[in-house]
Amino acid sequence: MNNNETAFREFKEFANTTEVLRGHLSSCDEDRAHEAISVMLMPGMDFFGPESAAMRQFFPLWDAIRAQIDNSQLEPALSQTVTWEQQLAEVIGMVENG
Repeated sequence: MNNNETAFREFKEFANTTEVLRGHLSSCDEDRAHEAISVMLMPGMDFFGPESAAMRQFFPLWDAIRAQIDNSQLEPALSQTVTWEQQLAEVIGMVENG
């Protein structure tokens, strides 16, 4: 499997987890939302590495969502998740096409 295929597969996993996260935030399920954002952080570290440029960009966003969930600020967490989801879809499109 080449690097683009691997990246595409990993980004699709992030998209799936983001969809789950959005669903839990939409239904105000704080515990499950926290689980979902935690699940996203672990493979991100594994795939990109803690010191990578990608993690320097993604981690602050994921950590902000996690902090909002921790503080029961589900509406802002949902808004930020939807924005992340849109940006991720663009990245997936770029990886898929090129």
